[in-house]
Amino acid sequence: MPAEVVQMEPQEIDEFGQRFEFDWQALTGCEIYALRLNRERLVVGMMALKNIPDELRIEIVLLESSRENVGRLKTYERIAGCLIGFACRLAFMRGYFGFVSLIPKTRLIEHYTAMYGFEQYGRHLAIDMERSQQLIEKYLSDER
Repeated sequence: MPAEVVQMEPQEIDEFGQRFEFDWQALTGCEIYALRLNRERLVVGMMALKNIPDELRIEIVLLESSRENVGRLKTYERIAGCLIGFACRLAFMRGYFGFVSLIPKTRLIEHYTAMYGFEQYGRHLAIDMERSQQLIEKYLSDER
């Protein structure tokens, strides 16, 4: 199903916040993006990014799928991949060579490394250059 990633304003978050576990209104100092289904305008995933120009990177502070898209019975696949791919594209656009990092919950380290190609650097996981480009092509391709 066609979807788009859009930057959200705080007042827009109120419209659908109850469909997510995290209180997105409480998050400050980040750019908030949502994965929205084009036909229904339904938000199925959200991501908070921190721009760190001194280190030429974007940090994913928070990434979440809506309640109906978590677990084995989820409605839609690929939500996290689309949002991560968008962060990678944004990192290229800002001249960061696709450098994206995050600090995952311990139980998700293996998932991020196996599924998306992140590498571990201390508490951080990171991706850049070729791996970032691969995620962009895999999750943001117009053919999908």
